[in-house]
Amino acid sequence: MERNILILWATAKVIEDARNNLHISQVQLADFTRLSRSYISSVECGNAGMSVDALVQLAEVLHVDAAELMRRILDELKRGPKQPEKAIGRPSKTEKKEKTTKAGKAAAAVKKKGGTATGRKAGKAR
Repeated sequence: MERNILILWATAKVIEDARNNLHISQVQLADFTRLSRSYISSVECGNAGMSVDALVQLAEVLHVDAAELMRRILDELKRGPKQPEKAIGRPSKTEKKEKTTKAGKAAAAVKKKGGTATGRKAGKAR
C-alpha cells in the first residue's frame, strides 16, 4: 500500500475520533476552524491531506496540542490504518431508493395501525 494513502487514512481516523470525543458535527468543526465542511469531510474520508496551518487550526478547536495530534496520527500509522468507511458526496440512487422504501414501509405500517407519523390517532384536533 502506498504510504501517502496510509497517512491520509490515519489522519482521517484521528480527526474523526477527536471530533466525536467533543460531540461536535463536521459542520460545527468547519465553522469553528473556518475551513469548509466539504474539506473537513474530505479529510475524514481520507480523500484530502492537510497543511500544517489546517492541522494547527483543527488542533486548537479540538482542544489538542498540534504535536499531540501529530503523535496520534503517527501512532495510528504504526497500527496500520484502515480505509475510512464513509462515502463522500450524495448517496447513490440505490441507497436513496432503499432509504425511501424503508421510510415508505414505516409510514404504511403506522397508517395501517390507524395512527399518524406522530403516533396519534387520526381524529379531532386538540
